[in-house]
Amino acid sequence: VRLSAAWTLRCFCYSTPLRLPKVLLNLVELLQNDLTALSTPAAPSDIHLRVLGRAYGLTGLLSIIPQRPLYVSYDISANVFYIAVQLLKRAGEHDVKIAKVEIEVAWTMIASLMTLGPNFVRAHLPQLLVLWRNALPKPTTKDGLSGRSPTEWLFLLSVRENALRAIHSFLMHNSPTLVTADVARRITSLLTNALQFASAFAGQRVEDVTDAPPQADGRGLSLVGVDALFRARVFRCFETLGVAKVAEATQSALLQSAITLFASPEGYSGSSVQAAIAASSG
Repeated sequence: VRLSAAWTLRCFCYSTPLRLPKVLLNLVELLQNDLTALSTPAAPSDIHLRVLGRAYGLTGLLSIIPQRPLYVSYDISANVFYIAVQLLKRAGEHDVKIAKVEIEVAWTMIASLMTLGPNFVRAHLPQLLVLWRNALPKPTTKDGLSGRSPTEWLFLLSVRENALRAIHSFLMHNSPTLVTADVARRITSLLTNALQFASAFAGQRVEDVTDAPPQADGRGLSLVGVDALFRARVFRCFETLGVAKVAEATQSALLQSAITLFASPEGYSGSSVQAAIAASSG
């Protein structure tokens, strides 16, 4: 529903570009008001859905700017980027439910801003690399142990998947101008961290969050669904980056991960029930 509404709004502003700046400003204001209400005790029960709806609508409009650049000032895009960065910084101050929504909104807006191309992204690239490094750190010892709950895994996978969405958008719309040898090396390191985290999670055989509400991850995806989307983002980012910019050791790990995922009956079981079915069927 959110995506359909965002697409309708995008088509409307694309056909009437003079209205684009006003609609953008109004939507940014509405989003900021809802984000402020998100952490208040008196917030409506559907506030998280409203925030995500505003965010998806805003990102749909931002993607029009490259086709209608004369109608929108640079300040609007810069303000959206500032809001996204502040959301990522303060997400750690809130509980998991609120933090999930803030992180998804922030990375969704950043991913959309990447479509503006090198003229906009170049000035923000150093800060982006720091944000991506914080979102995709090297796996810790705890990631290889069974010390995390399914809810914790769901949150960690969601954070990484959202960050990877922004990286993929960056690679799609800013290569080869901004994807220099140094930037490619840094992104490869981050993608390698994500690949190692995916392997660590797969080795845990974590049961799905069966008692969690449908909106637990902000999009109604289960733990298995978020894991699958996370892996897909990793593979797509490597694909867009290109084999020539990936070290041989990482290429080997990537190939092994793909083979394990697609060829092994135990590679993506998802739950003990599914694992039993896979084992009994050979």
